[in-house]
Amino acid sequence: MATDIYISSPSESVLDEVRRRCAGIKLCVLLTMARMTPNIEAFLARYGSIIQKLALDCGAFSLNNSNLGLTSEQLFARLIGFAKANGHRFELMFSYDGHFGPDSFEDNQAYLLELEEHGLPVVPVIHNLTNHEVDTFIRGGYEYVAIGQCKHRTRPEVLFPAVYKLHSHGVKVHLFGITDYDLLVGCPAASCDSKSWLDDAKTGVVRFWNPAKAADNKTDLIYFPDIQGKTKAGTHVYHNYKDLDVFIQYIGGFGLTLEDLLGLRAVTYREFLGIMYYKTLETVIAEKHAQNPLIL
Repeated sequence: MATDIYISSPSESVLDEVRRRCAGIKLCVLLTMARMTPNIEAFLARYGSIIQKLALDCGAFSLNNSNLGLTSEQLFARLIGFAKANGHRFELMFSYDGHFGPDSFEDNQAYLLELEEHGLPVVPVIHNLTNHEVDTFIRGGYEYVAIGQCKHRTRPEVLFPAVYKLHSHGVKVHLFGITDYDLLVGCPAASCDSKSWLDDAKTGVVRFWNPAKAADNKTDLIYFPDIQGKTKAGTHVYHNYKDLDVFIQYIGGFGLTLEDLLGLRAVTYREFLGIMYYKTLETVIAEKHAQNPLIL
């Protein structure tokens, strides 16, 4: 099965690079209500040619972790109004989950029911993988559910039983913030989303699927420091990278050079390569799932 990897909150500058350098590519893009583009029609007119699917995040995570100048009630009201007007544009719309704790089911369920009363086909979000939530949404007949912040959710022994159970009952699963190859390759998730490409780019890192690497997970993290001599744990400083020639050939296919990844627009170019990494990962995961008899 294919796993759609949604690119979270891309800037217009990086989408311009994708459109210019990768004609014909199609991306899955997640937009957040917390920082919604002021003109969705203009956004889609400009970038619709490179967007395959859109997902709408409620913005609660951003609200809880950033200073947006909004209350939870104001953001929820904005979500209702925007979703009513634009819901038809989105493949997925996630329910409002203003509470992320393991005992937040009742609070988030109230938001879910109110959104459904407005006729909005929102995807509920699970925040506890070991209580009743998985079974509740299976019994509720939902076509799609999302797994948000949950205790130990990146441990296969915690995540996989929940996802496989939902999958066995015909429920598609979206994984918030999980795009790690070693998890996705063994997990029948229908979709996930990533902000890693943004975080990587800002810290000087490019994620590269290295075809010359013998390991099953061919991900290499290549570091472009802003100060000579600086290193970063878990990465290869670019000038010491043993497969630098392979990487140079790869980025050259997009018309980029090593100098581009160190220059004035380096962050945008690193963001672009981050998006390309996750697009490659979509293809790789689909191929691996096709070979796994447990994932149909």
